Amino acid sequence: MKKLRFIAYCFISMVLVAMDTSAVEPRFEGHVVVEWLQHDGDDRLVRLVEPFAFVDKQKKVWSVPKGAVVDGASIPRVLWTLVGPPFVGDYRYASVVHDYYCDTKSESWRATHRMFLEASLLGGVESEKAKVMYAAVYARGPRWESVTTIGLEGPETLTYEVDVPIISDKQLDEISNYIYENDPSLEEIESRIDNPRP
Repeated sequence: MKKLRFIAYCFISMVLVAMDTSAVEPRFEGHVVVEWLQHDGDDRLVRLVEPFAFVDKQKKVWSVPKGAVVDGASIPRVLWTLVGPPFVGDYRYASVVHDYYCDTKSESWRATHRMFLEASLLGGVESEKAKVMYAAVYARGPRWESVTTIGLEGPETLTYEVDVPIISDKQLDEISNYIYENDPSLEEIESRIDNPRP
C-alpha cells in the first residue's frame, strides 16, 4: 500500500510540475506588417496592418492592435548612434510594442520599459547592449502616473506625464560604460540613474 501511495504521490507531483506555467519562454506573436503614412523626409509614422504581440516571461500579453500608429519616438535619439534609428536592427519589434504602450499609457511606465528590455533580448540584442538601451529609456523615455477617481458616471482613470531625472549625455555615457564593465542588475542601473553622480 505504501508503494502504491508513493507512486501516486510521484505521479501527482510530476503532473503539478508539468502544469506549472508561472513562467514561460517569451515570444512574439504575429509579424510586424506596416504601411508608411507619409513619405517625406524623416517622418517615421507607420500603421500596423496586422495585430502583433509580445508575450513576456510572466505570460503577460502585450498586444498591439491592427491600426495602431507608431513612430519609434519612444526610443531616445541618443540611442540611435548605438543601435540604429527606429525600425532598424534587432530591437525593432520591441520598439513597436514599446511605442504603443508609451502612447496608450495603459500599463505603468516601469513595466513598459522593462518589457522593452525583455523584448529586445528576444529580438537578438546582446545582454549588455539591451541593458544600455534599457538605461536610456529609463533615463530619457516617457514617464506617467495614473489616478483613478470616482465621478458621477463612475470610476475614471486620469493619466499624466511626470518628470524624468535630468541625466546629461556625459552621465549616460558613464552609465553605459558601467554597464559594459560590470553587467549590473536592473535595480543597480535604476539606482545610478535615479541618483546621478555629478
